[in-house]
Amino acid sequence: MRTILVHALSGNDNRMFDPDERDGCNDPAIYLRERLHQLGYDLRTADDNSLKGCEWVFFYDARSVRRSGWRGLARTVKDRLQGRRALRDLYGECMRAGMERRMALFLWEAPAVSPENWNPELHELFPIVFTWHDRYMNDGRFRKIHWPQTRQFPAVRKVPFRERKLLVNISMNKSASHPRELYSARRASIRYCERAQPDGFDLFGVGWNRPGGLLQRMWPFPRRIYPSYRGTVKNKWEVLPHYRFSLCYENIRDEPGWVTEKIFDCMRSRCVPIYWGAPNIADYVDAAAFIDRRRFKSDAEMVEYLLCMTEQKYEHFQEAMQDYLQSERFARFLPPAYADTIIQALKLTAQAC
Repeated sequence: MRTILVHALSGNDNRMFDPDERDGCNDPAIYLRERLHQLGYDLRTADDNSLKGCEWVFFYDARSVRRSGWRGLARTVKDRLQGRRALRDLYGECMRAGMERRMALFLWEAPAVSPENWNPELHELFPIVFTWHDRYMNDGRFRKIHWPQTRQFPAVRKVPFRERKLLVNISMNKSASHPRELYSARRASIRYCERAQPDGFDLFGVGWNRPGGLLQRMWPFPRRIYPSYRGTVKNKWEVLPHYRFSLCYENIRDEPGWVTEKIFDCMRSRCVPIYWGAPNIADYVDAAAFIDRRRFKSDAEMVEYLLCMTEQKYEHFQEAMQDYLQSERFARFLPPAYADTIIQALKLTAQAC
């Protein structure tokens, strides 16, 4: 059996195939591994594995590719300052082994998180690049992938409208310097909802009431506590059904095709998402199945709209969400479509025993 290696900054030691990860987020990787095994390929994380008998190497994001020159040196220094182990120069090994046509780059992170992903010089290093980004599809080296969703989402009980609290946010507390980042907009919405709806809004996630950096760890007085914070959750489906609406902001706006799990986790939990992110979201998700945050000039206008929604209108959203989740449009985001895209793009066929 030939191998296919995945080289990534995290999820090593085959942890990306752990079925017990939160929200079932490893399920697409697990499914891909199963499909490839059926064809005679062993998908595993690169770690210290040899390239002998290796058919392809997948590089996840720019940070998995060690660059020569000052860029490579800067990345090495940054990783060591952040306590990361030295990353294997697998790209260099592949080039020396004559595998330059059997390397694929996967661009997962958006510019707000990984701006180096979108450097054209990086793309030219690979014969094939998989990405969600719609603007790159005119270049023959790029292949479109939809952000794959878990198959493991359980059936969620339908909580009556009157038994639900108004609004929730579940996310990590992050920041970025990108001009179109939405972390600050999310925090602004959270702060407004805490003031305007102290009994109707709850906040969950990682990092909200912790020190935000070295300054706050040394001098905690500037730290702002979030009174709506209710802790962390392992699975969103345990929390979301108890709320009518959920803030659903991507980490960046106006990136065509950047549609992640956030909106789908809400819909599958029967919680109506308030979405802000991809400008062409209606190309991927039925417009009747979510609330577009861009409709509102302010958080105050948004909250007023939510408070005025009748149970009958809310049920229309519920019906639209369920119809969409049963459609072919949503099926594009499930693991079978994800695996099909990769297998077809790489022309992988069954290996002879």
